Amino acid sequence: MRQAARVGRLGMLAVGMSIGAALASTPQVASADSSTDPFSWLDQLVSGLSLPAQTTSALDYQVSINGMDLFSTVDNTATANSGTGDIAIAIGNGAIADTSGGFLNFGFADGTNTFADTPVGADLDFAVAGGTGSSANIGLGADLDFALADGAGSSANVGLGANLDDATALGTGSAAIVGVGSSLNSAFADGTGSDAIAGAGNGDFATAIGTGSTAVTVLGNGDLATAAGGGAATAGGFLANAFASGAGSTATATGVSDSATAFGGNADAQASGIGDIASIFNTGSALDQATAITGDNLLAEVFGTGSTAVAGVGNWDLAGAFGDMLDANATGGNFLLDILPSL
Repeated sequence: MRQAARVGRLGMLAVGMSIGAALASTPQVASADSSTDPFSWLDQLVSGLSLPAQTTSALDYQVSINGMDLFSTVDNTATANSGTGDIAIAIGNGAIADTSGGFLNFGFADGTNTFADTPVGADLDFAVAGGTGSSANIGLGADLDFALADGAGSSANVGLGANLDDATALGTGSAAIVGVGSSLNSAFADGTGSDAIAGAGNGDFATAIGTGSTAVTVLGNGDLATAAGGGAATAGGFLANAFASGAGSTATATGVSDSATAFGGNADAQASGIGDIASIFNTGSALDQATAITGDNLLAEVFGTGSTAVAGVGNWDLAGAFGDMLDANATGGNFLLDILPSL
């Protein structure tokens, strides 16, 4: 319903604009030759619409296209600024949409004190903010990026010099961030207080779904961090994969082709090395821990509750705890095996 209402408001605004006559009466626009003017499409886009009737009350919406304000700025509580080939739309008291710093950008701020910005050197970008106090920002010199914040106090940010990235934050207080200089990164947060951060790197994906969930990819390439239901996942390095589901669950994979999975709540899985795997399926409420670090091609797995599995200080070690209140340990050498209960 909230999204439909916003679309309806924008549609009503467009229907009431009637700026065809105003554009025609502007010498620069009226005399433009469509065969030589690269922005004549903007005239066509808004032609035939009509300006709203003048009222004594202050306006709380503004549209700016190709550097031209379509409504009076006097006592207008919304602000829209655009540059060459840009479109900026602001709706709401204190709303600001600014696309004046680059080329062919789109900014839409919908709600009280919302902010959408594409700054200097940013081209072909989209910044959309909806909800009281929300903000969507594209970094300096960033190109072909998308930032969407939808929810009171939500924020979506794409870093300086980033290219072909996506930051989406949905829900009250949610936040999505793509790091500086990144390419082909995606940060997606959906849920109250959720956070998704795709740090500096390339081809990284951070997805946080559910209240209080956090997903982070740190410096590296091709990393995947996914958190759900209040979990926290961190992946970094190269082709690392971290998945955490459930309140109190943490999964950390920092290395090359490492994988950490914590499922079921109150679980801590850590993998750091080359080809290491730490996996937990908590069947109860007691803390589970699986650790595969300080070595390569390690496997630590827990299926139960209140159990621990540790593999490391060597290579090709395996520790498995399949039950409750067990402690499996395969450390200090190579090709070690400890599976509980004993086979």
